Amino acid sequence: MSKQITTEQKELAIEAIREHGTMNAGAKAAGVGVKTLNNEMKRSAIFKKRVLEAREEGHRAVADNAVDMIRYYASGKAPKTDRNVLTANIALANAYEAGFRGTTTVQGNIEHNIRVISAVPDLNI
Repeated sequence: MSKQITTEQKELAIEAIREHGTMNAGAKAAGVGVKTLNNEMKRSAIFKKRVLEAREEGHRAVADNAVDMIRYYASGKAPKTDRNVLTANIALANAYEAGFRGTTTVQGNIEHNIRVISAVPDLNI
């Protein structure tokens, strides 16, 4: 059976999850494995509720940081645009920000005929 974790370890885990949004960060901060945290969540409904709230808060923080970075690049204040960082931030915002929609691509083409009607005025009137 897995070992129980102390109250101090629980608090460290919740703070790290709140900051980073991942169970791995919480487990590392508490000095235990993710499996131990999951077992503790099964054992304690209060701890489970607090961890889920911390994960949600962490996800919002990650999304906010990503959107801020996207805005920074979009404003033109960045001396040089790092496309890898921008793409990663768009992916994070898509993952964690409700309603956020990053770049869209149009595949295919549209064919149509354009009829141009021009009128040249007669200046010999």
